[in-house]
Amino acid sequence: MQKIAKLVNFIIISFLSFFLINCSSSQMVKNPAYSAAKVAKVQLTDKDIFDEELDKEITDYDIQEAAYLAKKGFHVPLKSSIILVQSGESVPDATMQLEMSKYYQVSVYNGFPKTKTLSNRRKSKDSDHVIYNNYMKQLRLIAAKGGQRTIVVYWGELENGVLDEKTNIVNWRLYSGGKLPSNTKSLRYLLKFTLVDVVTGNWSTYSPINVEVDYIPPKFRNNVTDIAQIDQLIHKSYANAALLLAERYKGKSVK
Repeated sequence: MQKIAKLVNFIIISFLSFFLINCSSSQMVKNPAYSAAKVAKVQLTDKDIFDEELDKEITDYDIQEAAYLAKKGFHVPLKSSIILVQSGESVPDATMQLEMSKYYQVSVYNGFPKTKTLSNRRKSKDSDHVIYNNYMKQLRLIAAKGGQRTIVVYWGELENGVLDEKTNIVNWRLYSGGKLPSNTKSLRYLLKFTLVDVVTGNWSTYSPINVEVDYIPPKFRNNVTDIAQIDQLIHKSYANAALLLAERYKGKSVK
């Protein structure tokens, strides 16, 4: 009986660990409203996404191999397994998970940059040089163990377009929270994706055509808040981006 109890405890602990690292898109994640008092968040950068071993010798063979793999194209077959990451968030927005799950088997991971601590450093066998495994390299290992094929990271920025009455031109500005200016004409949500192949480390970037909507000022709307308009725009942008991304990178469906 003692052995059975230990086995049951081991299974429970293993399941909880897997759930925390590799959450399924089926979990119910509340889609956070775009807060009027939006707090600045630390975003993933190129150093987190791409290899940063700049002191490693680069050979002609490395360049030729990378060019050969790139020439084959970057494909993410429909229904294949991916890890979805939203930069600066513990989990991607629920709406984006839902839209991406129409085309892929989606698992999620946090979008927080790693800090250089002793726990994620190791010494080279041939020297005292310290090697740092960046965010993406560690995530690729996690994905490989979980059987995921591709890692999809995305960034989103909300902009409000202010009409210049003299020139009749809309000037776009990054919206960082607070009340929208009374002369706001339009809203748009810009999305950028980086896709990374788990096995090869090859990558591709994509910025889909953004969605723009007319802003409805308070005097012309009926109980429609700024937050509601922003949320509707973001949801529409996610649906549009997921469709365009799937069309761009699709290959043969995985059965």
